[in-house]
Amino acid sequence: MKIKITLLVLLGSFILSKSSFAQLMSANSRYSEYQWHISVGAEGLLNSSPGSTYYSPGVGGTVRLQYDLTQNVGLTATTGYYLLPGKSNATVMQPDLKLIPFKLGAKAYFTPNWYLMGEVGLASAHPYLNLQTKSKFSKIIAPAIGYETSQFETSLAFMNVHHKGDYVSNIVLRVAYNFNF
Repeated sequence: MKIKITLLVLLGSFILSKSSFAQLMSANSRYSEYQWHISVGAEGLLNSSPGSTYYSPGVGGTVRLQYDLTQNVGLTATTGYYLLPGKSNATVMQPDLKLIPFKLGAKAYFTPNWYLMGEVGLASAHPYLNLQTKSKFSKIIAPAIGYETSQFETSLAFMNVHHKGDYVSNIVLRVAYNFNF
């Protein structure tokens, strides 16, 4: 008798969880009419190790183009400008780091408004991240989690800018306004 009740409870909870999940994922009317979106955002950057040794918290602005493949998956292209003020001490004056990122990525919505996003790309850095190579281009990787409505978006990302063993890591908070077309 106990086994039958346990199986009945498990079966009932399984059915309820599946129907709830299906309703949650199918009720995404966030962009039912629009497939293309542009978001314009302001960003605050908090440096993590080793960037915190050389740079103060920074600011930036980005423009992101998004194309929705389905209601739950979108492709993104992002560019903008970041400024990380250099720190100085009695002996060394660290110059400001200016970055112009070019990133491609994807968003996956796990509820109608919450998403996970990953972006990879290149950044033009001034001054160089690596003084030996004197290359202005560095690699970027930036996983993020965010919340989006039809007009506003906010996200929290970990952005790593890397070139030949030298890197700067940032925790990035983005607040943006969305335009649908």
